[in-house]
Amino acid sequence: MTRKLYKYLGPELAEIALSSDGATLKFSLPRDFNDPFELFLTVDRNAPPETLAFYEEVVGDIEQMPTTCFSSRPDVVPMWAHYGQNGKGFVIEIDEDALSAEFGNIHVIQDVSYRDSSPDDIAHSLARAQIRQKPRDVYFLRNSVYHAAYFTKATCWSYEMERRLVLNDASKLLDVGGVSILPIPRQCVTAVILGPNIDAHTDSKLRSYATEIGCSVYKCMIGRSRITPYFTNSEESTCVFTDGEISGAASCCQSCGEPLDDGVSCSWCRIEEADRSIAAQSNPWRLIASAGLLDQYIESMNSVGKK
Repeated sequence: MTRKLYKYLGPELAEIALSSDGATLKFSLPRDFNDPFELFLTVDRNAPPETLAFYEEVVGDIEQMPTTCFSSRPDVVPMWAHYGQNGKGFVIEIDEDALSAEFGNIHVIQDVSYRDSSPDDIAHSLARAQIRQKPRDVYFLRNSVYHAAYFTKATCWSYEMERRLVLNDASKLLDVGGVSILPIPRQCVTAVILGPNIDAHTDSKLRSYATEIGCSVYKCMIGRSRITPYFTNSEESTCVFTDGEISGAASCCQSCGEPLDDGVSCSWCRIEEADRSIAAQSNPWRLIASAGLLDQYIESMNSVGKK
């Protein structure tokens, strides 16, 4: 199965990131990322001064290479909130094999690992290089450091479930107003996923691009019975992200369409009028409200809480 990559974007990028020809990826240097500690987890900062001096001598500053970032999932709520502008944006689903074919051998693509300290293998490589002082040990150390620098982040970022593409040759990038971009052909784009709060204009524009590209369209949905978003396709059928792809849900609520583990209705849609009637009779605030005393009751209770 082909692995899919997911790029979360804000609504203002609808006519920039997509076109009838395919999509456009923005590449940035790590120093311009939103993580102030990017490329930071490469050495134990509490190591002895002589060890840090040796590291500084043989490794130096990490080279800044063009990088673009994806998520491994399209249903990450914080990603929709942050990069998708509170669900007003969209996600581009990209075929990783097709994307890699565009780069040939000038790129590295890999999952980011999350940790709050430098990897143990770097400490061992650093000690070996410092003690033995052999050129090949420095070579192996530098390779380990560069890999850790680009594919390791602090655990506070783990919600991103990031998969990162790093270029070692920027010749394919275009400079557009000081921004490094790479147009990718339509065969790389397999779906456009609309945010749950997307406006009608952006929705229409993205659907039009998807039709021209020939890719699928999904709408991200926020339900009441599960904390993970689900999706609907162009036929309004319910879909979920499972086993690395968006596919039809095995079962869904016959009333609201939310995915189900079992049964024919979700918990909320199983509520009947008789249940609501009993709940209303059981609500003590209704009796107070009927006497016109609810505001006075709440005010008195609030005053008790302040004492």
